[in-house]
Amino acid sequence: MTLEELRQWLVSELPKWLREHPELRYTLEGVLAETFVRRDEWQNLMRALEKLAEGQQELQRTLQEVLRQQAEHSQALRALQEQQAEHSRTLQEHTRILQEQTQILQEHTAILREHTEALKALQEHQLEHTRILREHASILREHAQAIRDMQKQLAEHSEAIRSLQEEQVKHSELLRRLDAKIGALGRRWGLLSEAAFREGMYELLTPYGFRVERFWARDEEGFVFGRPEQIEIDLLVRNETTIAAEIRSSVSKADVWVFLRKVEFLERLLNRKIDRKAIISPFVDDDALEFAQKTGVEVFTAPEELRSD
Repeated sequence: MTLEELRQWLVSELPKWLREHPELRYTLEGVLAETFVRRDEWQNLMRALEKLAEGQQELQRTLQEVLRQQAEHSQALRALQEQQAEHSRTLQEHTRILQEQTQILQEHTAILREHTEALKALQEHQLEHTRILREHASILREHAQAIRDMQKQLAEHSEAIRSLQEEQVKHSELLRRLDAKIGALGRRWGLLSEAAFREGMYELLTPYGFRVERFWARDEEGFVFGRPEQIEIDLLVRNETTIAAEIRSSVSKADVWVFLRKVEFLERLLNRKIDRKAIISPFVDDDALEFAQKTGVEVFTAPEELRSD
């Protein structure tokens, strides 16, 4: 321990020891009286030391309070500096906005001047338009009278049109009935033609050993149409060769496909190959004819139908 540290320790600790241990204080007073000074002088010295120690403690408390206040002041100063920086940024932003608004105001002022000039021109045009509208109003009054006359004529025309519409409805109903009768007649003709053709083939070919018949069979597994159905082939001619023929009023590509499925069903049922497949019809679609040629189905139709291809 250095002399300075010893001095500081005596200043801080000796007064406390002397207050807590009176015998030590008395012994020290005796020693000091014999060695250095008198008792009353020592007491004065001790009181001075105590006051000095108390002053030092008060000084330390004061110093701590000053340091605390300084820390608060530093914190307040930092907050003030942050506020000042924020105010500076806000001021810069406001300055920028003010400059933009000033620019916009200048542009609007220029536009307003242009609009003022345009408004003056429009006012002049408006006066001219007013004069023209007066003239048009006079013409429109004349037109209104003409329109009233036309409305009267239109009313008369409407009455005539209603009469024609009623006649048209009657004609449409007659045409519908006629179409139904023609359709029924066509179906009847088709059935009769099929029966007549089959009967003719039977009479022509039977004497030569051919078996001519109409094929009927039940397709329980739905091979042809995907569901159980009665399958019919109009003409089946059998001898050493087997010919299957379909007689139709008109033929589409789908009709050819169904005929092929019927023939395949027949082959499976008879367990033999059909040698010739034929469709006989006065009207054959181009797609149906092309599909039939590709799949080996012979098509017999009117000569002009074949030339039209």
